[in-house]
Amino acid sequence: MPEASLIIVEDDPLQRRLIKEHLEGEGFLVFDVATGAEALSTVRTYPVDVAIVDHKLGEENGLEVIQDMLKQNPLITPIMVTAYGNVENAVAALKNGAYDYIVKPIDFDKFLLVIKRALERQTLRREISVLRDSLEERFSARNFVFTSSRMEEVARLIGKAARSDATVLISGETGTGKDLVAKSIHFSSHRKDGPYMAINIPSLPETLIESELFGAEKGAFTGAHERRIGKFEAAVGGTLFLDEIGDLPPHLQVKLLRFLQEKEFYRLGSSRSIRADVRIVAATNRDLEAMMKAETFRQDLYYRLNVIRIHVPRLGERREDIPPLVDHFIRKYAQRENKSIAGISSEAMSLLLRYPFPGNIRELENIVERAVVFAEGTDIVSSDLPLFLTEPLEEDEQQAGLALNERVRLLESKEIRKALRENGGVKSRAARDLGITERILSYKIRTYGLEKPV
Repeated sequence: MPEASLIIVEDDPLQRRLIKEHLEGEGFLVFDVATGAEALSTVRTYPVDVAIVDHKLGEENGLEVIQDMLKQNPLITPIMVTAYGNVENAVAALKNGAYDYIVKPIDFDKFLLVIKRALERQTLRREISVLRDSLEERFSARNFVFTSSRMEEVARLIGKAARSDATVLISGETGTGKDLVAKSIHFSSHRKDGPYMAINIPSLPETLIESELFGAEKGAFTGAHERRIGKFEAAVGGTLFLDEIGDLPPHLQVKLLRFLQEKEFYRLGSSRSIRADVRIVAATNRDLEAMMKAETFRQDLYYRLNVIRIHVPRLGERREDIPPLVDHFIRKYAQRENKSIAGISSEAMSLLLRYPFPGNIRELENIVERAVVFAEGTDIVSSDLPLFLTEPLEEDEQQAGLALNERVRLLESKEIRKALRENGGVKSRAARDLGITERILSYKIRTYGLEKPV
């Protein structure tokens, strides 16, 4: 068992000494106190992993002591000790912060198993705490890279969602950054000090999704050799991100709906309900409305999830975001590769701006990463990009699946190139042929990355 520090809060000196001797024999560092005030003084002074608290401490209530200790150090994992006739008090403790309970007289073999599970949970919570600060800055909404009005609306909705505890449903194609939206909501909210848990539903076999989400008792299914803590339990006080919610099997849709209604769930193989203060953020790349009509997704669950709706547009609908995203990815991967890359040539940027990006931001990032690896100069040039980007696209292929404003962009780019070529690159004459001012022409050239027309 890993080295750890425990505190025993027990007013009976004989019982306190007995527990302490057993735990010290297992290699734990053990503090023992008789009152709540002594317990608070100890946890303020020393790092404590697990608190073992008797329910009755003279005139004090052990539940109140647990709550006071958690206010002092939220990472402590409390275990309640209760007499046989006071199991209902232990259940109340579980609902108010205790991890588990032990009934007197203590069976020390079972006691050690409970402590082992508590320490596993404690390790997880501490790892989350260590990562939290870096994640908070990395996934703050202000770190979104965009210039488009479409993403301004997404950022506005992230801000509203961060100020609420309502469930959020994020929709959008694969690769648009739905996971980044979910992280930004969590790390911009009052839950940022709590855990952020994520589960990609299609990545798990259907037989394991339930135990992964809700946990399982020992023996609940073949291979369940010990109690398993699920994501709902591990995410208490924080956010649980359910990615690709449209792939959740129907019988688990019912269980998720019950949790959203009651804030309670059951471990697989258990009849004891567990309350959990967890915010749910879900995402999908599927048409849930169509799935409701086909009766493959529950209508009542959809309405429970769809309190705050955030749609992340595909990259092809916001091409003005491509240049800042490219700059962001160049800096990111140039630093990793220890290369001095200042930017990207206008020809290479033009190739990126005309590409439809079916894989969205994820595909753009992969392309830029590859280009940084291949680049030999101070700028990324056309030859650093994948071959399929440098091959000319047929006009119909270019415009396939594009919105009207994107088709207008392609047409304008084509006509501007033609006018510049026919006028030897003289902007004033090209603008006159196009029927626009030179100032507007210069703006469009910059916007479309046409500084060096081909």
